[in-house]
Amino acid sequence: MAEAFIQVLLDNLTSVLKGELVLLFGFQDEFQRLSSIFSTIQAVLEDAQEKQLNDKPLENWLQKLNAATYEVDDILDEYKTEATRFLQSEYGRYHPKATPFRHKVGKRMDQVMKKLNAIAEERKNFHLQEKIIERQAATRETGSVLTEPQVYGRDKENDEIVKILINNASDAQKLRVLPILGMGGLGKTTLSQMVFNDQRVTEHFYPKLWICVSNDFDEKRLIKAIVESIEGKSLSDMDLAPLQKKLQELQNGKRYLLVLDDVWNEDQQKWANLRAVLKVGASGSFVLLLLVLKRLDQLWEHCNHMNCQICLQRIVGFCSYSVHLDTKKK
Repeated sequence: MAEAFIQVLLDNLTSVLKGELVLLFGFQDEFQRLSSIFSTIQAVLEDAQEKQLNDKPLENWLQKLNAATYEVDDILDEYKTEATRFLQSEYGRYHPKATPFRHKVGKRMDQVMKKLNAIAEERKNFHLQEKIIERQAATRETGSVLTEPQVYGRDKENDEIVKILINNASDAQKLRVLPILGMGGLGKTTLSQMVFNDQRVTEHFYPKLWICVSNDFDEKRLIKAIVESIEGKSLSDMDLAPLQKKLQELQNGKRYLLVLDDVWNEDQQKWANLRAVLKVGASGSFVLLLLVLKRLDQLWEHCNHMNCQICLQRIVGFCSYSVHLDTKKK
């Protein structure tokens, strides 16, 4: 039980460390140390759980570890909830309550760190055998269904994006691209699900397609997934050329919306190859590109590189080729 929960906690710590909250609200070093301590303990945990029935001190050690693990999980949950709430307010990272929040989290972090250091040191008394922990990287999958029961603070952004999408129907350019840029965990997918399911979007585009790209930006795989989504059935294995032809036949003359979610690829050539195949729809067709950034400064790197001209939110950038705002003020 403890082993499974520690694995979940380690995954949560990794997610936070890869996200943007730690860059804005701090505690990156503290979360990294927590991850290191739990990884060290995890290596001996299987052996400890097997031996605890015949070793009372070891059983007590596991109970202390369990209590500390739940305490860290509680701190992590509070950190993510409060930091996200501050971030979505008009003040952002400069919210007047942000400083007391950091002080509170810092104090709790110091207390739990002392407990965990003692627990990690105590494990040496039991001469536990370390075992290699093999982790399989989970492939994240997303869909177009809005799973959040209620989304707060995104109505304005949703309306802005919907207007960008539906107000370009007469544009001579057949395919437009609207990148949504931001680091992981900031709500790009949830916001895009709101847009995708907006009644105005449903009435304006046909077909509407949602493809989760993840780390594997493979042109053939993505084209096959798009074709299968349009036809509603699986395809047998085909070469790239006939797949490209089939997709263009299905999309020819149609004003479609294609959402490419969870895109990590930064290879412009791969994207250019896919975009060339997609340029067959009617005027006003759109690709909504949800690009995951690894660092905060990449937001501006991509905006400059892609000639994007709009950023509607200080953390998640919404960039369009057709609307102009002064991003220097952000």
